[in-house]
Amino acid sequence: MRRWTMGALLGLVACTGMRAGQAGSEAAPAATRERSEVQAVAASVAASGAFAGEWAACPGTTAPEECSRYVLLQRGSRICGTWFHFASGKEYTGRIVAHADSSTEARRTHVCGRQSAETDTECEDGWQRIDKPLRLCDGRLSNLTRADGSWFPYYQAVPMADDQRDALLAEPWMEDCLSGIPGDAP
Repeated sequence: MRRWTMGALLGLVACTGMRAGQAGSEAAPAATRERSEVQAVAASVAASGAFAGEWAACPGTTAPEECSRYVLLQRGSRICGTWFHFASGKEYTGRIVAHADSSTEARRTHVCGRQSAETDTECEDGWQRIDKPLRLCDGRLSNLTRADGSWFPYYQAVPMADDQRDALLAEPWMEDCLSGIPGDAP
């Protein structure tokens, strides 16, 4: 159903673009407004879900650029996004794919990025398969479990700017990811 909705939305964008180009300058404001509305709906579909949003962890730092982050979009049970952490004076970034098992639990299935504790596969080289948890606890995101099996809700939700979400949605790999590439997560 969601794939059909996205197809219909993309078709509408294509049709409004053609009409705006053929109808002259009088149709331009209406076409622009329609495209904006369609883009907003498409963005909300991709940004919906319990795991969608920006999550930051800033232990012991006052510099926002050194906070660890996940920026996640969700379509149904599919979660795609980026990760970032700062260690030993270096920035590490990459991409992530996960599958939501419920509104509070998910499994990370694929990762890539700058080689670090997160991955040993650069994104240009493909995806590394993993099986690691994500969990929502009391409005926070956890990617770790303690030795006793309890969760450590490390990441707090932070506002995600619309332009940041739109830029992530515009990434060529993101639509593939939200559509099931790499392969469907178990």
